Amino acid sequence: MSTPATPTASQARIKLVLLPGLDGTGVLFRPLLAALPPDIEPVVISYPTQEALGYDQLLGLVTATLRDRHASDSFVLLGESFGGPLSLRIAASQPAGLRGLVLSASFVTCPYDWLPHWAAHLVPAFPFRHFPAFARMRGRLGGYGNPALSALSTEALTMVAPQVFAHRVRQLIHVNVEAELAACAVPLMYLRGDQDHVVPASNLARVQRLRPDTEVVHLAAPHLVLQVCPEESAQALAAFCRRVCRNDMSSP
Repeated sequence: MSTPATPTASQARIKLVLLPGLDGTGVLFRPLLAALPPDIEPVVISYPTQEALGYDQLLGLVTATLRDRHASDSFVLLGESFGGPLSLRIAASQPAGLRGLVLSASFVTCPYDWLPHWAAHLVPAFPFRHFPAFARMRGRLGGYGNPALSALSTEALTMVAPQVFAHRVRQLIHVNVEAELAACAVPLMYLRGDQDHVVPASNLARVQRLRPDTEVVHLAAPHLVLQVCPEESAQALAAFCRRVCRNDMSSP
C-alpha cells in the first residue's frame, strides 16, 4: 500500500477525533495511530479512569474539549464500541466543523436485544478487577491476535477502576441513540469485524435500517477491529476522511 507524501506547510492535515471504547483510555488506539498516513491528524479524547461518569457527563466533557481545542477546525469523529453512542450524541448537536462520523464495532441501543433494562442493576464492580488477567489469558490463547496486543489491552484495563467499568456497562444497557442516528446530517461509515461476538451483526443491521446510506467496511477481525487490522482500518478511514473533507482540502 502506497503512503501519501508528507503534507507541506500549505496543505492542511485532516483531523480525525477518536473516542475510545469501554476502557476510555485511548491506549488501544496505538496500533491504528501508527498506521495512519501523514495527511490524517489523529486526536484522541480519553475519559476519566477513576470517576464513574455516564454518557451525559462524558458528553459534556468531550463537547467542552472539542469546543476549547478544536472549535475552528474541520474534523471527522470516530466512536469505538462504547464511544459510538457518545459520538452520535455529539453529532446530533451539529458541532461546527463536523464533516463525517465513523462507528467502529458499535451500537445505538443495548448490543444484546434479549437483555432487559433492569439487568443493569445486577452489574457489580468486582468482576472487572479480573479484566487485566483475562486480557493476558486471551492473548496467550490467540484471542487478541498477538502478545503485543495482549500487553496493550492489559495496560489499558489496568488503568481503569472496576467501578468505572461497571458503571459504563450499566450505561450501555440503557442507551438508545436511534433518534440521534436518524437525525445525523453528515456522511456515516461503519467498521465491522466479521468475527465480532461482542457486538453482534444485528447492531449493524439496526444502524442500516435507520441510515440506509451508511458506508460499511467489513474486515476479518474480532471486536477489536482497529487493533487487529490497523493497516486496513487506517486505509478505510483515510479514504473516508479525504472524501468527506474534500471541499475543505481544496479551499484556499
